[in-house]
Amino acid sequence: MVFFNVEQWRQHVALDVGTATTRIATGNSQLFELPSRIGATKALRNGVVVNGDAAYRILHPILECRRVFGIVKPSILGCAPTDASEQERGLLADCIMKAGAASVSIIPEPLAAAVGAGLDVSSPYAQMVVDIGEGVTDCAVIRSGRLVASYALRGGCCRMREAIAARHSISEDAADLLLRDCGINAPEDVLGSIAVAAAVKPVLEEIADGVDTFLRDLPDEWGCDIIYGGICLTGGGALIPGVRRLLEERTGVNITRARNPRRAVVEGARAILPVVVMLNRWK
Repeated sequence: MVFFNVEQWRQHVALDVGTATTRIATGNSQLFELPSRIGATKALRNGVVVNGDAAYRILHPILECRRVFGIVKPSILGCAPTDASEQERGLLADCIMKAGAASVSIIPEPLAAAVGAGLDVSSPYAQMVVDIGEGVTDCAVIRSGRLVASYALRGGCCRMREAIAARHSISEDAADLLLRDCGINAPEDVLGSIAVAAAVKPVLEEIADGVDTFLRDLPDEWGCDIIYGGICLTGGGALIPGVRRLLEERTGVNITRARNPRRAVVEGARAILPVVVMLNRWK
C-alpha cells in the first residue's frame, strides 16, 4: 500500500553552479549563495566543471538540506553555457546526481538569464541577452520561447581580474576591488585607475568584438528586432564600470542592465521550474 505520493512532497530546486559562486533557489523566496571552491580548489573553470570531487563536496550539503523527511530527494534544474559539450553537461549532471538529486534537467544559461531579467521570452520578436559571468561570456537570441542563436566566449570577469593582478603584482582579491571600482571608466580620483583600465580593456574589447560580430551575422529580421528592442546585459560583468557604454558604442544598440544581474540566471531558472514540472521533463 502506498501511503503518500513521493512527487507531492518532492522539492524542485533551481541551481546555478557558476565559476565563482554557486546559487541555489527553491520555489519560494529562499536563495542561497556559496563559493564554487573547496579551500583553494576550484570546482569550475570557464563556466564548466573541471573538478568533479570539489563540485560534489560543494553541492552535497546543500542538496541534503533539500530532502523532505530526510528521504525524498529534490529534482534539480541546472544551467550550462550554450557552448558546453555533451561531456561537460553530462559531468555537471553527474555531479548533481551524486550530490543527492533525484533527477536533473539542464537548460542554457542565457535562456534562464533572460527570464530572470524579466524579458518576455515567449514573444515572437527576437530578443538578445549578453551574460558576462566569471568564466564565460554567453550571448543568445531568444524568439518564441526558443534559443535560436548563440555565441559563447570562454572567459569573463576572471580574465579581467587576472590581467589586473598580473599588471600590478597584487592578489586577485585586491584586483577584484579595483575591477569593481574602476573598470574601464578610469576615474581620476581613484589611484591607479588608468592602469586598471589599460589592463582590463583588451579583455573587454575581445568581448565587445565578439558580441558585435555575433549581432551582425544574425538574419536581418532578427537584427532589426534587436535594434528596436535593445540588448539585455546580465552577469557580474554587467556591474563593471564602463562595460555597458563600451558595448553600446561597439554595437550601436541600446543596452539595458538587469535589475539584479548576478542573480538573473538562478532567478530565471526558478521561474522556469513550474513549466518543467508541468511538462514532466526531468531527466
